[in-house]
Parts: sequence; structure tokens; C-alpha cells
Amino acid sequence: MGAFEFPAGVLAYVGSAAGPGGLGARIGRHFRKGKILKWHVDYLTEVMDVPCALALPDAKEGSLSRILGEVGVPVVRGFGCSDRKADETHLYLLGEDLKEALEILGKIEWGRVYLIWNPLYRLR
Repeated sequence: MGAFEFPAGVLAYVGSAAGPGGLGARIGRHFRKGKILKWHVDYLTEVMDVPCALALPDAKEGSLSRILGEVGVPVVRGFGCSDRKADETHLYLLGEDLKEALEILGKIEWGRVYLIWNPLYRLR
């Protein structure tokens, strides 16, 4: 994809967790540093801190991306969605800080949602 400068603020990435271990394994992978870089988001999470993740076990990847596109700002065209040609991106800017981003996300009717804090994240 090339090199990018990402905006300051809270970024939200949309992905699926269809592989072995499901949501827990996929989210744990995104939290870790030093992993083999396989997906677009791996390159991002390797250089940025990930404080938390929202897990939505009933949501579909395309639907979730469309919803975030309505409340957030698309960041990089084609990021994380090379397997979903109908989607513009799977990476969105949701605000300047985590509080603002969670307020935006809190206004959406999600169904089942789990907020998972990264135990490796260090508050500054």
C-alpha cells in the first residue's frame, strides 16, 4: 500500500475474526507487538498503541464499515478491505481522543458489544 501519515486522534479498524480462536485470538494479535506482519492492520498496530477494542460478535464486516463511514472519517482508501471491493476503507478517524470516540460509538445501536481493554497498553 505504501507509506502513509495517519491523522492524530482515535482510529477505528473494521475486521472479521473468522480464523482459529475467533474474536479473542484476533484481538489479542492486534494488541501484540513483534508479530509476523500479514494484514494491513498489522503494520499499523506495530507502530501505534491500541488501548482497546470493540468486539461485535453479531455484526457483519461490511455493515459495520458502512456505519463507521457515517460517523467517522475514512483515513486510507483500500486499507484493510482488499477482500471487500465494495468498501472504500476499513479504517476511520473517530475523534480527537478516546472519550470523544466512545461517545460517538455509544450513540449507535450495536446489539451485543464487548469493550476489551488492552492489558499491554500504558497510559501516559
